[in-house]
Amino acid sequence: MSFKLGLCIPKGKKSRIRLPDIIQNLCKAVDIEIVEIDMKEDIEIQGPFHVLLHKVLDYYNEFDVVVADQKITKLMSYALQHKEMIVIDNFDWCFKLTNRKYMVELLKSCEFYLNGVKVFLPNTIEITEHMTIVEVHRLLKKRSVKFPVVSKSISAYFEEDARQMSLFFSTEAISRLKKPCLLQEFCNHGGVMYKVFVVGSKFNICMRPSIRDLYETDTNTTLCFDSSRVSKTGYPYMKGIHPVDPNKRHWANSDEVPDLLDSGVVKEVMSRIHANTGLYLYGFDILVERETGNYALIDINHFPSYAGIDSEHFPNDLVSLLKTFRDIPGKIL
Repeated sequence: MSFKLGLCIPKGKKSRIRLPDIIQNLCKAVDIEIVEIDMKEDIEIQGPFHVLLHKVLDYYNEFDVVVADQKITKLMSYALQHKEMIVIDNFDWCFKLTNRKYMVELLKSCEFYLNGVKVFLPNTIEITEHMTIVEVHRLLKKRSVKFPVVSKSISAYFEEDARQMSLFFSTEAISRLKKPCLLQEFCNHGGVMYKVFVVGSKFNICMRPSIRDLYETDTNTTLCFDSSRVSKTGYPYMKGIHPVDPNKRHWANSDEVPDLLDSGVVKEVMSRIHANTGLYLYGFDILVERETGNYALIDINHFPSYAGIDSEHFPNDLVSLLKTFRDIPGKIL
């Protein structure tokens, strides 16, 4: 029996990342059979699978909640009945990472010091729906939170405004805060974000545009922005947000500049994330603090776009990961 990969990728994600097309020949060369799971049919008769690769959360982008829930429950039930099958990735953590409270806890567990670099989660507090402004001010003072601060919704995925964020520069401005949310200290990082894309034990890094350096005394005006647009090119230049027009500069990746970040530090972050979650396909964002050179961890997401790195990396690294599962002694169905 050939090594069998079950693929359950909703239409939108499948189109964007071009699966299974980009791995078809690579899998064929190493005797890995790809089966695109038809969710309208009985999954049992389509298997068994050695590995299940999915992006089930994207069903919520393509169907109403009831239909999406049905499809996800069906796949999760199949996985529970076949615990010998490797799942990429853990369903529980895929859902947990849609909640920034879990995300913050995970990133907090990745704090350490290595090679002269401190890896840290910027000072972050939770603001509940029923907190008064006085209580918010007290909490900011108690936790020694410094301005400016970024407000982030609790949901990182399901809500329409999940990527809408605001920068506040004073306690007075906080009165306009939309609750519930997280408030996180902003750290200056020269307007550059580093996105680390991970497949198993392999990673690649690319630079992306980010927010300019800001200080408490800069303005009394709250700055509102869409975090997904801030970190991409192709959008109009936001003068109040970006230090320079992101469309007029080159954003390097780790093929072009191998030492974009300390590889030892990046590998340690990966080790801690995998130990806590079991995830294989994910990305996380690092800001290099201007004043110290330390690494601030600000975001993590499952099965990212892998955009900004060489297009050959993701398919090659994914098939390499599948081969490691295939070669596990005694791992047969």
